[in-house]
Amino acid sequence: MKKTIAAWTIAVATVFGLAACSSADSADTGSESAASSAPSASAPVEEAPASGASVEDACAAVQAQIEDASTAVTEIDMSQASSDPQGTVDAFSETVDAIGAAAESVDNAEVKAAVTAVYDDFVEMRDLLSKVLVDQDMEAAGDMATVVTDVQTSAQDLATLCS
Repeated sequence: MKKTIAAWTIAVATVFGLAACSSADSADTGSESAASSAPSASAPVEEAPASGASVEDACAAVQAQIEDASTAVTEIDMSQASSDPQGTVDAFSETVDAIGAAAESVDNAEVKAAVTAVYDDFVEMRDLLSKVLVDQDMEAAGDMATVVTDVQTSAQDLATLCS
């Protein structure tokens, strides 16, 4: 029962984290004037073309990948976590890999760093999910609050950057 609760908690945190990323990206594509009139935070964005695409363009490019990852998480059947823990972890790993691919594809250093932070936190979450579900290490579940907070923080940082 504890594994199922842990799995559901991780899944919910993942969905909310990815939703934060993709909703900010969606808002960004519709409000170009808001992004261009941002205060001093836009100063580094002005220099972004030297390292690739602008923040706005990079966020727009990664938006579809983050949305696809968000959709994939919602399609994971967490009710199978008890009967097929490795299958659940494998399905979650596909989402993590998709976020990693999104991070690799970003052509702006600032956005790449933010997406990479989200990816790194999702790797931690996947590892925790594996420990709880596959290895049945219920002590690892104690780290859940920290990992969930890390995911939410990195996702919010990306959302803020892309808004």
